[in-house]
Amino acid sequence: MDRPVQGSKAKGAEERQFFLKKRVGRLAFFLLVLPLLTWMVARGVDRIALSRWSGEDFAVITVEKIVGVTTESPEEGDGWQTERITVEISRRSGPERGTTGTIEAVRLTDSKLALLPGREYLLLSDTFDDGEIQYSISDRYRIPAVTAFITAACLILAGAAGLSGIKAMAGLFLSLLLLLGWFVPRAAEGFSPIPLAILAVAGVSLVTIVFVVRSPGLWPIPFLGALGGITAASAAAWLMVELWQLTGLDGDSAALLSSMAPALSMKGLLLAAIIVGSIGAVLDVAISISSSMAELFTYDPGISGRRLWQGGISVGKEILGSMINTLLLAYLGSSLPFVVLIAMEGIDLLSLLNDPHIAQEILRSLAGTMGLLLTIPLTALTAVWWLGRRKKGSEVKKAPAA
Repeated sequence: MDRPVQGSKAKGAEERQFFLKKRVGRLAFFLLVLPLLTWMVARGVDRIALSRWSGEDFAVITVEKIVGVTTESPEEGDGWQTERITVEISRRSGPERGTTGTIEAVRLTDSKLALLPGREYLLLSDTFDDGEIQYSISDRYRIPAVTAFITAACLILAGAAGLSGIKAMAGLFLSLLLLLGWFVPRAAEGFSPIPLAILAVAGVSLVTIVFVVRSPGLWPIPFLGALGGITAASAAAWLMVELWQLTGLDGDSAALLSSMAPALSMKGLLLAAIIVGSIGAVLDVAISISSSMAELFTYDPGISGRRLWQGGISVGKEILGSMINTLLLAYLGSSLPFVVLIAMEGIDLLSLLNDPHIAQEILRSLAGTMGLLLTIPLTALTAVWWLGRRKKGSEVKKAPAA
């Protein structure tokens, strides 16, 4: 009678030892391997950046010491006040790489970029016809720090979520490659933004589904649901743009882009931005509904199509409220400085709603909401049809031969 008890105790001790080793391994990864890999990646990207940013009028520098600051009075008719900062620097790139010296940089007095000893910055130099060189420190050199944080986040995700985290990161990077490497260059070349955006989000949806949804047999369900949602968001956005007479020129970057590329349709680019911005929420809802309905079908293969439909719609309704808040708050957060500026002017709510910049943010939120509303029933309908086909196929295989 003692042997089963002893065997269970030994098995329990082995399991505890296994989990202890697993925890120690993860702890060693986070304490030793993660910092080393993060440093190696950041160092490698830093070297690549320094080799490319090595022109005669552009260099990466390290500020060693602030020697002095001299404020200049603005010229007559010019409201800008400048200051000259004498800085001791060491150059990390450029023809004079590795040298140390003192320069005098010119910048606006109210510049928010603080120059701190030991930090790295981007140095610009302009050479005039008389041979005089004017230096200016344009920005902080933050590539190594940004790369380090991105690498650390990816490694933490991989260590915490395992293979699922790795697949999620692979899908994210491929999606960014598709958008930044294909969609943006094609749009910059003058191609119509809306068809490009639809193709881009279709590719992003396919990549995300392949890497996130484990069962290949379920891939068509969220893909068709997401495409339907994006179609609804596009149609709603187009209708509101036409009725509200939005031009897509609200904002400094849009106005600058329009002046540099007059042939580029800013209204089309606005619609393309809405399509790309909505795909994340739409795809999230489509995958959640399809996964939930697949679990119901796996738990009860004999479930009726009506009950399966009701389950998908119920899950979609639960998700819808939080996703609408996510869309609205995300767009409001991106425009918060502008909203605060308008509020400081004492503009009332009606004038705020009539402002074209605010109208664009409302447009994005409403279009995304319309996309979510159609994504839910379309994904549920697709799941009922697709899982029903699988059910009939399995019944045919089980049927005895005549």
